[in-house]
Amino acid sequence: MGHNLMTLKQEKEDRTTMATNPKAIELQQHEKVEYEWGTLWPHYHKEKMNWATGFRTKGDVDILFLSGSTGRDPFEDAPCRTPDQERAGRGKVVGGIKEQTRQALDDIKNNLEIMGATLKNIVMFRYYLKRREDVFDMRDEMYAFFEKHEPDLRQHPRPATLLRGVGIDLPDMLVEIEAWAVVPRQKS
Repeated sequence: MGHNLMTLKQEKEDRTTMATNPKAIELQQHEKVEYEWGTLWPHYHKEKMNWATGFRTKGDVDILFLSGSTGRDPFEDAPCRTPDQERAGRGKVVGGIKEQTRQALDDIKNNLEIMGATLKNIVMFRYYLKRREDVFDMRDEMYAFFEKHEPDLRQHPRPATLLRGVGIDLPDMLVEIEAWAVVPRQKS
């Protein structure tokens, strides 16, 4: 009985070791990116992934937590004021997945600028997609946006979580994106 318990324990330890790719760990450490406000570690499996392992802030910084941004039409959309409006899904979004992704990213960019930050200061993303199949169109639009407005986000992907097949606020809403950012605290 004791021998079987030791064998099971060793098998469990071996599985844990097998799940670690030493080369990936080495690359993550070697290719980390230093910013004034912290350190970004890329994520590797067999090759570099589209998201980072994590971001550690450093120094005296302010953390900005942005609400989820969507493809809501900034000129036509209005909040629901009654339960009937809520049930009816009152609200207006722009176009399909590409247009809504671009609108959400523009909203994030503008909100960061209002708060004294830039897209480069982003340290975390969370993506919500209504339809699983929209992931590649969302990524294509996101990559084009990053290349145009902040190439560092494309070159050094941030930590991110992607949830697909989730319910989002309005019937025609296809994507919601959250972002966290960090900026060095201004000395007064």
